[in-house]
Amino acid sequence: MKLNNRFLFGLLSLVLAAVIAFVALPTIARQTNGKTEIVRIRQDILKGEKITAENTELVEVGSYNLPDNIARSLDDVLGLYATADLSRGDYILTSKISMVPISSDVALNQIPSGKVAISLTVKTLASGLSDKLQPGDIIRIYHFLDIANEVPELRFVRVLSVTDSKGVNVDNTRELAEDEEKQQSATITVLASPEQAKIITALENDGVAHVALISRGNDKLAEELLDEQDRALQELYYPETLTEGTETDNPDTPASAGNHTVDSTDSGTSGSADTSAVSSQ
Repeated sequence: MKLNNRFLFGLLSLVLAAVIAFVALPTIARQTNGKTEIVRIRQDILKGEKITAENTELVEVGSYNLPDNIARSLDDVLGLYATADLSRGDYILTSKISMVPISSDVALNQIPSGKVAISLTVKTLASGLSDKLQPGDIIRIYHFLDIANEVPELRFVRVLSVTDSKGVNVDNTRELAEDEEKQQSATITVLASPEQAKIITALENDGVAHVALISRGNDKLAEELLDEQDRALQELYYPETLTEGTETDNPDTPASAGNHTVDSTDSGTSGSADTSAVSSQ
C-alpha cells in the first residue's frame, strides 16, 4: 500500500512538473519577453514645449506591465505639448501631453494687427458653457444684470484659450487618465477689437457674462461670422468709413459706444448670422 501511495505521489509530481515546464513557464516567458514599440524622450522637454521628431524616438521594449496610457506611435504625440517636464529616456504618457500649449503665449503671438486679447471670468459653471469650450470656438457673449441682454458688439467672438484658476490652459479635448482630476475653467481669453475689449471690461465688473457656443470646427463659417461682426462694429463706431456697397438698409444704426445692450427684438445684425449659426449645429 505504501508503495502504491509513493508511486501515485511520484506520478502526480511528474504531471505537475510537466504542466509547469510546458504550459506555465512558456506563458510567463511570452508575457515577459513580448516586444512592443513605444515613444521615448530623446532630449529633455520642458513643460509647455512642443513634442517633435527631434526630441522623441520610437523604440522597442518589453510589453510586460506597461501602462495602458503609454504612447505607442509618433503620430499620437507629434505637435502636442508637454504638460510636465520630461527627461531623456522617459516614456510619454497621454496624461502628460496636451493638444494646446499650457501657456497662452503661442496664441498671443498670433494676434492680428488692430486686435487685442482679453480675458473674462467664468463666474459660474453654466456661464462658461460647463467647461466645454475649446480654442478656436466662436461664441456669443450675453450680459446679465437685472435682465439678460444681447450685446451687439459681442455676437461673434473667437476663443483663444480657456484657463484654470492657476492660469494653466484647460484642454477640454483630451481624455482624462483614470486617476486624473478635471481642470475647472476660471477664465476665457478671446480675440477682440479695442471697442469689444472696453465692453468686456465693463461686463467683467458689472453683472455676469454668459457665453453661448455658435460654431466649432467650421473654419469657413467662423470667418463669415467674424467678418459679419467686424462689419457690425464698423457700422456702430465708424459709419463714415463705410462704402456704398457695405452700408446697411438701416441708416439709423447707432454709432455710439455707450449703448451696447439691446432688447431681443432689436434686429441689429442678427438675421443672416443666426441662420448660419443654426445651420452649423
